Amino acid sequence: MVVKHAKKIGLDAIAITDHNRILPPGEARRLSREFGLLVIPGMEGGNIAVRKHWIALGISRYFESPAIGAVLSFLRNEGCVSVAPHPHARLGYANYADLGFDAVESLNGCEPGSNAMVRNPRRIPELGGSDAHALPMMGHTWTRLEADGTIDSILDAVHRGMCAPRGTTIPFPDLLRFYPLYVRHRILGEPRAAVSRACQVMREIRTLGTAKSPCTAVEHPWIQGEQHPSP
Repeated sequence: MVVKHAKKIGLDAIAITDHNRILPPGEARRLSREFGLLVIPGMEGGNIAVRKHWIALGISRYFESPAIGAVLSFLRNEGCVSVAPHPHARLGYANYADLGFDAVESLNGCEPGSNAMVRNPRRIPELGGSDAHALPMMGHTWTRLEADGTIDSILDAVHRGMCAPRGTTIPFPDLLRFYPLYVRHRILGEPRAAVSRACQVMREIRTLGTAKSPCTAVEHPWIQGEQHPSP
């Protein structure tokens, strides 16, 4: 449904970056053929509530580490593009350039405060991302780039800086539409899983407060980010 909607609103490609879950490359290719729109496998890493987030574009193997240097080294060796999302939000890497990210999300559909603080003194490539958790949130923010329509060409265009963020933040009414969908599909539809996720997040927040190393999503793979709900 996500890819179908992306095609309907006129996007040429979409990167699916669920929290701590990779869309298998084979499934991405199947969806690309079915809908005539390029689907890029991706992932947003970092525990959803207690660790800073990072995005990998073109990733095919799962990797997670509390050390961002190890993450970026892995992504570099895999030929992925590493992106610092919402860098000045609570769970963003404000020192993205010093850390060695390939690109920064200078326009995030849900984080106007972070967008306003981006300065990017080293002029690394900038991207736009919707950060959409529901269909009404898609299509307001995107990235324009020069590529031939393949994943490799898109990743190369980002590496070379042949890209630019476009669009706006998500209008408040469309942002509000996310919450009824979330309640319907993620809480009322899966109440036991929702309680389990909430309890786990609270335990990890308390653990972080006692200076112990919190669990990662590798240790608890059922702790997933909010996925696009099915209608």
